[in-house]
Amino acid sequence: MIKLSCIIPSYKDPLLSKTIESLLENSELPKDELEVIAVLDGYEPTFELVEDPRVKYIRQENKGMREAINVAIENAKGEYILRTDEHCMFCKGYDRILLETCED
Repeated sequence: MIKLSCIIPSYKDPLLSKTIESLLENSELPKDELEVIAVLDGYEPTFELVEDPRVKYIRQENKGMREAINVAIENAKGEYILRTDEHCMFCKGYDRILLETCED
């Protein structure tokens, strides 16, 4: 069961891959409990995308950030959702800290 879905609306930011790598590398959840969903809003990247079974890319026509977030949420399977920007970095155990301090 997926515990945490990390969603990232993206529009042409070359730091998207670094953000995804940070989410994956600093996670303390078992691999089958984390998913990352990046919505490529109206573009095909010129940079290399992270290939990992926990990462899903959704390609859509340019509809804006709000629609990209909504599409990601519709596809999320996690019990909890973390929405982040495409240029963020995460500390070790960010997911454990989030889940331990989050209230339903």
